[in-house]
Amino acid sequence: MQSIISIITVVFNGVLTIENSIKSVLSQNVRNFQYIVIDGGSTDGTVEVVEKYLDQIDVFLSEKDEGIYDAMNKGISLAKGNFLYFLGADDFLYNSFVTKNIEYYTSQDNCDLIFGDVKYDTGDFVRSKFDWTLLLHNSLHHQGTFYNVKLFDQFRYDTSFRLISDYELNLKLYLNKRNLVVKKVPLTISLCSDNGASRSMLSIALRETNQIREKCLGATKSFIFSLLYKLKLKLWHVRHNQL
Repeated sequence: MQSIISIITVVFNGVLTIENSIKSVLSQNVRNFQYIVIDGGSTDGTVEVVEKYLDQIDVFLSEKDEGIYDAMNKGISLAKGNFLYFLGADDFLYNSFVTKNIEYYTSQDNCDLIFGDVKYDTGDFVRSKFDWTLLLHNSLHHQGTFYNVKLFDQFRYDTSFRLISDYELNLKLYLNKRNLVVKKVPLTISLCSDNGASRSMLSIALRETNQIREKCLGATKSFIFSLLYKLKLKLWHVRHNQL
């Protein structure tokens, strides 16, 4: 089966990074993707940068929205691919072979979820996990994950969450893992800024993590896993001498 990936980038006032993000997509050596850019009504010159590449961007929409996930939902509605991939406006595809290399996996009829690794601009790697750690926190990095479009037939991101609504989808998928075909691939998918929204507003991200966990697991289980997550964080800080 021929594979088409819909690459969706949402941006708001991202003039300093959006051009390099666009270039990382357009530099792919195989054009096996639909490219969608959703702008939230930027006023800093972002729109003018994007317009330089309109002949190579399949869909560009610029209008006010209700935040990151409202924009992502718009992108989902416009997507024509059989797999969806979300690339942040300050993130970049890791090299020019990402879409070519991932096509081997996205072209398989029975695959629901594909994920690889992500590298931060600090040099650190994020080894995404689709396992029990999702009960603690969002261990599946958004910029390393390709979702079969059918997963969105009855799902849209909850716009009441500002930063990590993608955790809700990932946790629900994990809880339904027996009915899914999930593949971890030996690829680095993207290079990400260490200053993403959910990292720079950690307290909000932690609160939303607890809210999503409780929504999906119930209050009792969520409380237990929140304690385990706090213990995990404490051990991490001890290991890195950051207490």
